[in-house]
Amino acid sequence: MTRIGKVLGISGSPRRDGNTELLLKEFLRGARASGHETELFILSKFKISPCTSCASWQNNGQCIIDDDMQLMYNKLGIAN
Repeated sequence: MTRIGKVLGISGSPRRDGNTELLLKEFLRGARASGHETELFILSKFKISPCTSCASWQNNGQCIIDDDMQLMYNKLGIAN
């Protein structure tokens, strides 16, 4: 029995519509054809700030930086 799930494609290339994004889109197309739910994230479209090493995450499980990484945490199943 084939298990159908969610596939999250994440492109970290700064070059829009380049080879990385093209290959990722083709991969996701194949996943959809197999019945999987897919979503594509283009990181260059997001505002993600660097970690400040404040240890807030370790202390209370919350990041103090309110940026688009919060959406990524949700998509990756990481509580924040």
